[in-house]
Amino acid sequence: MDSRLFDAILSGDIAAFRSLLAEDPLILDRISLNSTENPLHLSSLAGHLEITREVACQKPAFARELNQDGFSPVHIASSNGHVELVRELLRVGYDICLLKGKDGKTPLHLAAMKGRVDIVKELVCACPQSVKEVTICGETVLHVAVKSNQAEAVKVLLEEIKKLDMMEIVNWKDKDGNTIMHLATLRKQHEVRENYSYIFLYYFDSFEKYSALICDYQMQTYIH
Repeated sequence: MDSRLFDAILSGDIAAFRSLLAEDPLILDRISLNSTENPLHLSSLAGHLEITREVACQKPAFARELNQDGFSPVHIASSNGHVELVRELLRVGYDICLLKGKDGKTPLHLAAMKGRVDIVKELVCACPQSVKEVTICGETVLHVAVKSNQAEAVKVLLEEIKKLDMMEIVNWKDKDGNTIMHLATLRKQHEVRENYSYIFLYYFDSFEKYSALICDYQMQTYIH
């Protein structure tokens, strides 16, 4: 990538960026041929909205490209908490919510792992199907949120999933056979376990359903 273009994007200098495009209208096309890191990856990392908007408008295909680390621009923006950039990138097409990056993770997985609750809401609203996507290890967004101790993200996800009438996802198992209830119960810190207990008890339809899940987990633990 041209060093001047690189510097303009990282610094958010929209005037310099437009000047370079005027000087060389094919500069973005050459990047797509010669690099796995495109301007949207850089602007999403740096959090520069105006340049992101400009590039996405001229080269929307960049929004669907994975960089050398296996992440698209919306993966990067979601992980780093740049909610306005995520909204801008979604204008390219809501299907980018379903892009699988490294380890089969979607942008929603990364947002949940980092506890970016505003972005979790944006992504689920834009593409409800994304809550059903799993990683190569069979992890739902709830699995990765629990594993990352992101209790607030778990709460928000359960709210959204309940609205969508997709509560069956709560019982899905990863490739190790763990549901989110199993993972939460296995948390080492007592206060973490208690926190999840309150969350799950609130979102299940009844105390009986919640208790049944606990009993099921304890039975499986005893058997194994």
